[in-house]
Amino acid sequence: MTDPRQAPPDASGAHIDVASSPCALREGGQLPPDPLLIEQLDALLEAERAGAKVLGLLAQTPGIDEAARRALHALQMDAAGNAVRLFRAIRGLCAPASPRIGDFVQKTLEVDGLTARLRFVNRGQAWVMRRIEAVLPRVPDPALRTMLETMRSDHVRSIDACETLVAVLESAAHRARP
Repeated sequence: MTDPRQAPPDASGAHIDVASSPCALREGGQLPPDPLLIEQLDALLEAERAGAKVLGLLAQTPGIDEAARRALHALQMDAAGNAVRLFRAIRGLCAPASPRIGDFVQKTLEVDGLTARLRFVNRGQAWVMRRIEAVLPRVPDPALRTMLETMRSDHVRSIDACETLVAVLESAAHRARP
């Protein structure tokens, strides 16, 4: 029989002792989580979900080569991983995580052309970086702070990778012109 204090394993297979979680501690007298912090983390979660979805859609663009498809898939996996980490962080703060996907998907698909869409994606990634920088002063937990700082660094790398992909695609398009 499993211990009722343990939640199901996470992706790594580790079990979490619910009785010693922040939620159990809060029930024992801790203050509830900062509602503004939860709101800001939810906005980041929705943005990361949207980024993952739109990058997956862009990877399916007809006519792109396999290297570009792999690069977009790698960017998609980064955004999806960030969404998972944010979801877990919000739940770890004993708050329900937003189930929504941000409106960034539709906004991106309204942009004409793959390279223009990728530039728009980069503006979205820069927006996420600014939001992370805005939320960091509200984060009392060192582990959550480290996770968000890592996300910010990951976005710098993602922006660079996206800019490189745009340059490669533009160069290929220029060479293909008669």
